[in-house]
Amino acid sequence: MEGTMRAMVLEEPRKLVLKHLPIPKPGPRDVLLKVRYAGICGSDFPIYKEGLFVPKLPQIIGHEASAVIVEKGEQVQGFEVGDRVTGTNIQFCGHCPACKATPAGEYAWGCENIAMLGLGFGVPGVFAEYFIIHDVIPGVSLFKISDTVDDLEAAMAEPMCTGAGWYSVPEPKSGDKIVILGAGIIGESVYQQLKDIPDLDIVMVDYSQLRLDIAKKMGVDHICNPSKDGDALDFVISLWGNKEFLYNYGDRVSGNADIVYECSGNAKAWAQAIQMAKPGGKVCTVGTCEGMAEISPQWIQLKQVQVLGGLYGGIGQSVEGINSGKLKVRDLATHVFPLEKLDEAFQVAMDSQRSMKVLIKVDPAAPDYPYNKQD
Repeated sequence: MEGTMRAMVLEEPRKLVLKHLPIPKPGPRDVLLKVRYAGICGSDFPIYKEGLFVPKLPQIIGHEASAVIVEKGEQVQGFEVGDRVTGTNIQFCGHCPACKATPAGEYAWGCENIAMLGLGFGVPGVFAEYFIIHDVIPGVSLFKISDTVDDLEAAMAEPMCTGAGWYSVPEPKSGDKIVILGAGIIGESVYQQLKDIPDLDIVMVDYSQLRLDIAKKMGVDHICNPSKDGDALDFVISLWGNKEFLYNYGDRVSGNADIVYECSGNAKAWAQAIQMAKPGGKVCTVGTCEGMAEISPQWIQLKQVQVLGGLYGGIGQSVEGINSGKLKVRDLATHVFPLEKLDEAFQVAMDSQRSMKVLIKVDPAAPDYPYNKQD
C-alpha cells in the first residue's frame, strides 16, 4: 500500500508530535493493519514520561488496538484482508532456534529477537493509522475478533489478557480470601476471571474512588480507599485478622490473605502485598512496577510467602472471553480522544482520579458508541 499516514511520534520524553509518515510495508510473514481504536496502557507511562522501556527515541509507542488487516505477506496463513483483529505487544520472531523448538500455540520466551520486536517498544506501535505485526503466528500474535464485539471493546482485549493469563497462577480456590491491589483495568482483568470461583472474599484497594466505584458495580465484595479508609494493611487485618509468624509478634504483624495480586505497578504496594499475605500465602506480581520496593527478607523467609512473577497474560483467553461476552469491558472505557489529542489523553490517563481506561479513536471513520464518555 502506497501513501502516507498520520502518526503521533514520541520524539523525546513528554513530546508527542503529529507527523505524516510513509505507510509501512509488510514482509512475507507480516500483516499491515489499519487501526480503529487504540488504548493507553500503564506501561506506556514510563515511556512517555522518561523514555524508559524503549531502545531509543523517536518512536511510535502504544500496543493496544483493534484493527483491520489491509495487506498480508504471502507466507501468512489463517488470516485474510478485511479480517477484524487484535494482536500482542510481545512478539516472537517464529524462526530462531528457540521459536522453532517451542510447541505450536505456546510463547517462545527464549526468542532471540524478542527484545527488539515489542510492539510500541522495539518496533513502531499503534498510535498511528497503520502498523505491522511482524512474523505472524496464528493463535499467539494475532487473533480474530467476533462480529458481536465492537471496535472499542476489541481494543481492550490486550490489557484484559493480563488477568486472563495470570489469575490462575497462584491457584485460587473456593473459600480463599483475596486482595487485589490496583483497581485499574489490570486489577479488573484479574477480578473478572476470579468471579467464576465460588465463595471467594475479595478486597480491591486503590486511591481512585472512581475506579473503586466501578469495581463495586462489577461486584467486588469490599473496596478500600486508603485516603478515606485508612491504611490498607489495617483494613485487611480488620476484615480477616492479624497473623503472627515465626519470631514476629504483635497486633499488626501480618495480614491473613490467602492470595494478593499486585496490579498497581506501585513499588510501595508491591511491598505491602507481601505484608498482607498470610504466612504461607501467595503474592502474584501482575503490574509492571516502577522503582525499587523496600521489603524485609523476613516477610519471605520466615513467613514463607511465595512471590510469583507475572510478565504477560493470555491474550487468546481474553479475546475468547470478550468474544463470548464473559469479560465485560464497556464500563471500563471512561474517555475517548482523537489521535491528534494523544498528549492530552496521556494527562487524563495518568490521573487515576479522573479515568479508568483511556482510548484513542485513531480512525476518524470508526463508529462512536453510546457508552463512549467523550472528554
